[in-house]
Amino acid sequence: MMRSLTIAATCAAIFLLVGEAAKVYAAELDSAYPHVIVCEFKGVRHFAYLDRVEADGRAIYMAPSGKAGVVPKDGTVGRVGNVDGSCAGKTLQDLLANGQALFIRD
Repeated sequence: MMRSLTIAATCAAIFLLVGEAAKVYAAELDSAYPHVIVCEFKGVRHFAYLDRVEADGRAIYMAPSGKAGVVPKDGTVGRVGNVDGSCAGKTLQDLLANGQALFIRD
């Protein structure tokens, strides 16, 4: 019984530490990359979500349809699939100013 309690306490401590580390890492990303980019194409709004950040600093955004967009950290938004839409050619700063890039907060 005592061994089970020790294992449970150890697991709980690990989960808390991992959770805190994830919050710190997420906070670092918060200042660089919006969590959601909203682009319009032919009257339809498309939402792309931050999927990952590559080692070279490129952010990869994925739409629920499976199409991806690539955003260099200091560059312009690339195409999502074969769609240019209202985001193409804009920087992340442009999208933030236009309300097309959003951060998800706790």
